[in-house]
Amino acid sequence: MPKAMNLPPNVEVRRSNKRRRTVSAAREGNKTVLNVPQRMSITEIEEIARDLINRMNERDPRAYFSDDELFKRAQELSATYLFSKADPKSVAWSTRLTSTWGICTPLEGEIRITSRLQGMPQYVLDYVLLHELVHLVINDHGKDFESMMRTFEKKERAEGYLDALDELPSSVWSSGSLGAIPAESNEEISRGA
Repeated sequence: MPKAMNLPPNVEVRRSNKRRRTVSAAREGNKTVLNVPQRMSITEIEEIARDLINRMNERDPRAYFSDDELFKRAQELSATYLFSKADPKSVAWSTRLTSTWGICTPLEGEIRITSRLQGMPQYVLDYVLLHELVHLVINDHGKDFESMMRTFEKKERAEGYLDALDELPSSVWSSGSLGAIPAESNEEISRGA
């Protein structure tokens, strides 16, 4: 049985007989596609993939976090924007959230973020996390809430992105393919083998 590749779940490898020495990486919706030569070994693919994915993430950061990383990011946002006033007890992805981006329960200090946001630009996830963090401090969407949210420098950009996502038909979400959404950077990155 061939060895399984040790790559993130959002990475797809496509082998090609036409490629001889180069590997390219490009975003397709919420996944990164690596185009590699047919005969390239798994070890070579893993090594080159790490480099290309890191370079691509530097140009177009996307939010692929585990629950632990999501919790840590929420703590960082609370410290940066809320002077650590919001102190969540847990932050996790949820596949059950289908009609909202996030939800929090202030009494328990729990935040759940829809898994539909995995792979979205970092600032979009940060906006949703910050929104829920503010709700741990302020229960409504009044003036105090808006004042705290205005400190997020990409607020309007994130709201526009989320508004555009809201316009997509639910079939796009349920299929797991967000190819209809333009990437922040659809540039392809290549590297010679």
